[in-house]
Amino acid sequence: MKKYERVLIMGLGLHGGGVGAANFFLSRGSTVVITDLKTEDELKPGLDKLKSSSKLRLVLGRHDFEDFKNTDLIIKNPGVGPKSPYIKRALENGVAVDTDIGIFIDNIGCKTDNIFGVTGTKGKSTTASLLYSIMVQKYPGALIGGNITVSVFDIVDKVKKDSCVILELSSFQLGGLMSRAFSPRVAIFTNFMEDHLNYYRDMKEYFYDKTALYRFQKKGDVLIVNRDDPVYNAVKAQPDVNLESFGFGSNFSGRGSFLQDGKIYYRGDTDTDLIMGTDDINLPGRHNLYNVLAAAAAARVEGIAPREIENAVSRFNGLAHRLEYVGRTEKAVFYNDSAATTPGASVSALRSFDGRITLIAGGSDKGLDLKQFIDVINKKVGYLVLLEGTGTRRLVKRGLKKDYKIFDSLEKAVSHVAGLSDHSVTVLFSPGFASFGMFVNEFQRGNMFRELILKQIKEINKGSGTYGKREKF
Repeated sequence: MKKYERVLIMGLGLHGGGVGAANFFLSRGSTVVITDLKTEDELKPGLDKLKSSSKLRLVLGRHDFEDFKNTDLIIKNPGVGPKSPYIKRALENGVAVDTDIGIFIDNIGCKTDNIFGVTGTKGKSTTASLLYSIMVQKYPGALIGGNITVSVFDIVDKVKKDSCVILELSSFQLGGLMSRAFSPRVAIFTNFMEDHLNYYRDMKEYFYDKTALYRFQKKGDVLIVNRDDPVYNAVKAQPDVNLESFGFGSNFSGRGSFLQDGKIYYRGDTDTDLIMGTDDINLPGRHNLYNVLAAAAAARVEGIAPREIENAVSRFNGLAHRLEYVGRTEKAVFYNDSAATTPGASVSALRSFDGRITLIAGGSDKGLDLKQFIDVINKKVGYLVLLEGTGTRRLVKRGLKKDYKIFDSLEKAVSHVAGLSDHSVTVLFSPGFASFGMFVNEFQRGNMFRELILKQIKEINKGSGTYGKREKF
């Protein structure tokens, strides 16, 4: 890999990517400048993880054009838009601009081609994590990274010959792979929904970046696609690539996984294997069944036995902020779905529960369609609490028939919900909008919700023994 004397990290970020990039280049002797529009206080969790070095300089609360001119390489945060004037200045001055995933692929070179890539508008984190929990049984040294709060720079030096590497890939990261003409050996496309229209001009441009997942696959590679999603008809597999699918129902051609009569199966060329019953899955919601189906299909491609898949999936209890069970009182059970930053994600969450639902939602607008979200709220939500934000303001103007209360802080919203007298209710925090403005990111938002709920539960239960007991789905 080419050595860069001067490296600029544009956006320390809050998911670990910027920290990983900075530490990676510092360890290789580069002089590193980190520039971020956020302040030192906002970035403190990440700053605390940086290596101490005389070759590190921080520019916080602003960007300086000169920094983008006087460097050899810029690693931009995946969320930095293509029209950034700072990136434009860098390119005008002949500075190389790259992404974390691009440098990762360059650095691992020919060590391994055993790479699994997972993308999709929703479900990619859970699917990648499920697949990792399965694959470590065959590959004890398996690695996971990418858009999953584990930076690829944190695992790059752990990659050995024939290592199994599972990458969660956002559209932004996939866009960075186009110049490498690289696609993973096994590619999983979970779904494709409206999102990121505050970054992309339209859905066509958004989908184009996603195609890097499979565009450069070679003969013998595998592409696994959700056949129940419109993406299945949009994807065009390369010649001699093995196309497999996953979805509900057994009426499909080719190889793939399916759900039938409460059981998950995988159909190969000649045999159909029973993987597991859905009663052994600890993840609520129809959408999580799709995630299990996707991971199971990829695992069977690798020859993982059905029993091993069942063992791993049955032990998997989900990820934080994704329909995360928080706790319960005699009156209510609480779920944290803060990672639902789109209306479609919140629709999936609402459909995961029967009975009375108290929904806490709202936030910053991405300009996405709200019709389905409003329809499901009107049908399934008994009580609606909203957080202030541009998305919230648009939501209440678009045909919302439910009474609601709006709060200017999550603390006030949680306190209000905890004081309700309803019994046997599910309290779901699934915002349906972005977090910026009121929170640093969706993870801080979810952590705050969890802390507030646990505090309320402790006060309400007062040692009654109800605290923390989880329901079986």
